Amino acid sequence: MATLGNIRKRSGLLLAVIGIAMLAFILTDFMSSLSSGGSNGPLGEVLSEEVSIQLYEQKVEQGINNWKSQNTGGILDQTTTNQIRNQIWDQYIKELIMDAEYDKLGINVSDDEFFELLQGVNVHPQIANISSFQNPATGEFDRTKVLAYLKQIDEDPSGDSKRRWVVFQEYLVSLITNSKYNSLVQKGLYVTNNYAKDSYNESAQNAIFDYVAISYSSISDSLVTLKEKEISSYYNNNKENYEQKASRDIDYVVFNVTSSSDDNILTKKSLQDLVIDFKNQQDYISMVRRNSDNRDVKFSFSNKDDLKDQAFEKLFNAEIGTVIGPYLFSKETYRIAKLISREKRPDSVQARHILIAPTEQVNLDSVQNLMQVLKEQINNGKDFADLAQEYSQDQQSAIKGGDLGWFEEGVMVDEFNEVCFTSKKGELNIVNSQYGTHLIQVTNISRRSKKAKIVYIDRNIEPSTETFNNYYSSAAQFAGTILNTDLSFDSLVSLDNLTKRGDNNIQADRQNINGLPNSRDIVKWASKASLGDVSEVFQLENSYVVAYLKNINEEGTIPLEDIREEITALVMNQNKFKFVSNNIIGDIKLDNIASDYGTLVVKDQKVNFSSNNVKGIGVEPNLVGAIFSINEGAVSSPIQGNNSIFIVSVTNKDLPTEDGDFIQQKNKITLDMQRYSNNAAYNVLKKAANVKDNRSNFY
Repeated sequence: MATLGNIRKRSGLLLAVIGIAMLAFILTDFMSSLSSGGSNGPLGEVLSEEVSIQLYEQKVEQGINNWKSQNTGGILDQTTTNQIRNQIWDQYIKELIMDAEYDKLGINVSDDEFFELLQGVNVHPQIANISSFQNPATGEFDRTKVLAYLKQIDEDPSGDSKRRWVVFQEYLVSLITNSKYNSLVQKGLYVTNNYAKDSYNESAQNAIFDYVAISYSSISDSLVTLKEKEISSYYNNNKENYEQKASRDIDYVVFNVTSSSDDNILTKKSLQDLVIDFKNQQDYISMVRRNSDNRDVKFSFSNKDDLKDQAFEKLFNAEIGTVIGPYLFSKETYRIAKLISREKRPDSVQARHILIAPTEQVNLDSVQNLMQVLKEQINNGKDFADLAQEYSQDQQSAIKGGDLGWFEEGVMVDEFNEVCFTSKKGELNIVNSQYGTHLIQVTNISRRSKKAKIVYIDRNIEPSTETFNNYYSSAAQFAGTILNTDLSFDSLVSLDNLTKRGDNNIQADRQNINGLPNSRDIVKWASKASLGDVSEVFQLENSYVVAYLKNINEEGTIPLEDIREEITALVMNQNKFKFVSNNIIGDIKLDNIASDYGTLVVKDQKVNFSSNNVKGIGVEPNLVGAIFSINEGAVSSPIQGNNSIFIVSVTNKDLPTEDGDFIQQKNKITLDMQRYSNNAAYNVLKKAANVKDNRSNFY
């Protein structure tokens, strides 16, 4: 890989635990720790080499940092983290496999080659498209800007410029190397004239046909015999269709933690204790923020008809400072409410503003001084709209002279809203908000009406620590009873009147159990447990879960007994096909067959030779093949389909084109093969690399 130095030379709830059940869990964990030896082994293997967990973690950390920089303010939840981990793993594995292949084939990028692609005649598009390397007047690539950038990299004392360039350089070299490899693969592709002709005919040939469909379900099972050796024979001859990865099946019960009557009483009392302070407190905003479970609420003046809580009607005409509650606002929330003020205010206003936000170069004092200057200029006759277009950083309103249109109470942020709904028409006011400093002018005011400002504190009814402990106790007793008695999991579920749930085919890398978010720990337990094991008690948010390992599915061929029902149905259909075939002999006529089997003749259906899908029937490749294999006007013998037995009569069929220029079709196939080849080649290399993913042992 070209190095930066060479380029420069060229240019310059802790919970209570109970009794016997918990003792069993402790002993189980202790024995597990002894047997594990404290090691999870390698993270994985590629080409018989161990995958470095340190490098993988570094790449994951970088991926997470990239996500955070691109999603400012976003919440990085477990699902997103898992997605990033999987993406990084796939990229890392591909990098290891392809680097080994490049070395084997001698594919690389020399310093001279990279330097030429960086600033030469045929500069790489990734370089040419960087705006910093373009002439601002013409938009054309300017190689002197590249050289100047490389010379000044070391002038950055933080080293960030060098690190960013090295990352970009590695990316670009990887891109160029991969392009060379793909080019080699594509050069090895060739499409013959005969292949192009056959492909053209497949897409061009259509057939019109009539058919009778005899569904397998319409034939009584009693009409055919089914022998055990037929089932065994089918299974043995089709084992490749019944391969499975190692997985586990579990049953589990969930103890959902819900608040008790005591929790209800305690929640109500906690609000009752705040009533006196709430009544006397002048700084109601601070008190609400300290004590309310509803932190995002905005308190604004409202008409009586617009009150969202019916209980507020008692406060609307009450004495200022009146407090009501605690009362049950919703099924899970208690509330106390206070009347703060009552005024006659506009229903809506029309206003315009100029917004300027402070920066590192221009502090808040400077912004406010500028706003005072603008205010004086407007008072002296300057046009507000012109100044808004020139100075305002609110681009959406600036192009309209700062006009915000009409808006109702409570739409704008509190500071802005208060100025607008208390100002006189034409009055200029300066106010600060979270967005910056505003110069506001109210241009129109609607009629005034009586409004009240009501504030409130909400307290959610949530399970207490004692309630959590009670539910944990129930879950632990359930698990302990199975561990220490002869009762089975199913028997105890029935005895305790619980609901059993289950999930099957759980592979070790699965992130969650179906129906249980954030349940990776249960997957890890299931992957290591022995058949018949009962799990520890898992806490998942507001619930406890106890699981039971009911089945282990070994990697390889699925046992016959596990798929007997499916194979029995397939063999039964084969025998029904033989039964029908043996009964349809002699001069075959569709009308007679339809009458004999209580069905209809479907006429004038169209099918294309390149499609396996038949309109009105579905995917039936055997049927399509049979249609194009019989002569026009002929009636087929019975055709074994997926869901039915078909007898068809072809009424019209396009003949294949033998002569002509198929160069366009040849070019199309070549292009399709080239597009497909890149991924196809990697997939072959990946299979040969014998990739082993052991991440489930670590995460």
